[in-house]
Amino acid sequence: NSIENTHAWNESVSTILGSRIVKSSAIGRTNIEEIKWLTETILTISKQWETQGWGYLVDISHMAPVTNEESEALIKLHILVAQSGCNFLAFVDKKSFMTATQAQQHSKISNTNTEKRHFRKEDEAINWLKERLS
Repeated sequence: NSIENTHAWNESVSTILGSRIVKSSAIGRTNIEEIKWLTETILTISKQWETQGWGYLVDISHMAPVTNEESEALIKLHILVAQSGCNFLAFVDKKSFMTATQAQQHSKISNTNTEKRHFRKEDEAINWLKERLS
């Protein structure tokens, strides 16, 4: 149930049809180029919902921990999505403790008013976002 935009690397971005939810997922290692592409793609897709608000679902279940430089780029991503109307941020982190811990740090350092929550299952994250956005 999504429209998908997959990058040549390990990132993909899609929308959950019938909602104002953007989903991204990553597999393995990322890098600055991928994070820039990810940021631009998310901001382009979500622009249509900027004034009414939207949710961002981040599947980090298969993502490797990031470097300090990549962390800075991800913190910037958090700030930019909040500035573009993202009200709710849901992380799906099935089993990656280190990656989940880094995501929590990025959220904390970005210091946005975006409501954030971590989930083990994607359907739980989608339901939470849909409830918040209704």
